Amino acid sequence: MRLKCLLFCVLVLCLALSGVPALADTNIPIQNASFETTSSVLGSGGYNYGPIPGWTITGTGGSWQPNSSYYNLPLPDGNVVAFSSGAILSQTLTGVSLQPNSTYTLTVAVGNRLDGFSSGGQYTIQLDAGSTVLATVTGSNSSITPGTFMDVVLTYSTGATVTPGDLAIVLSTSGTQGNFDNVRLTDPPTTSVPEPSSLSMAVMGLAFAGLLARFLRS
Repeated sequence: MRLKCLLFCVLVLCLALSGVPALADTNIPIQNASFETTSSVLGSGGYNYGPIPGWTITGTGGSWQPNSSYYNLPLPDGNVVAFSSGAILSQTLTGVSLQPNSTYTLTVAVGNRLDGFSSGGQYTIQLDAGSTVLATVTGSNSSITPGTFMDVVLTYSTGATVTPGDLAIVLSTSGTQGNFDNVRLTDPPTTSVPEPSSLSMAVMGLAFAGLLARFLRS
């Protein structure tokens, strides 16, 4: 009987510990990542020709709240997107630099308007470190289903030696208007990051094992 109880205890403990993940991607903070914060109030279908808080604009660009005449709602994140009519939108992530032997993933939702106004344009997603361009991805807005946004993904891996300087995100378009939303940048941590619920399960399993061990000795 005692052997069966001990085996049951071990099984419970193993199940608890199995819930602890080995690694979890780290989200790098981006100011106004979905462009919801604007420098003025926007009505449905309204434009704001900049500035965009948290971002630097070079050229014609700003914030826009499209309605269902332009995009299938809801938008990827919130009610506002950034627009660029040949402009460059950039953000320097102050204090965030490359770490050795890591892979960075930059994801940006890029849209193609229902009215075809953005179909003839090109978009570019770029990741910099200081004044050095690390990686870029370029595509045509016409490759995106009209009225929708598509996640465009850029990855960059470092070696033992890294390029110095703060990381920067650069979004740009050429030709007709392009739209961006929901900017995300992640990198993997170097140590295990267990979830709080998994830690709780592990502690409960250890406590149960200890109590059962005392019971079996008595």
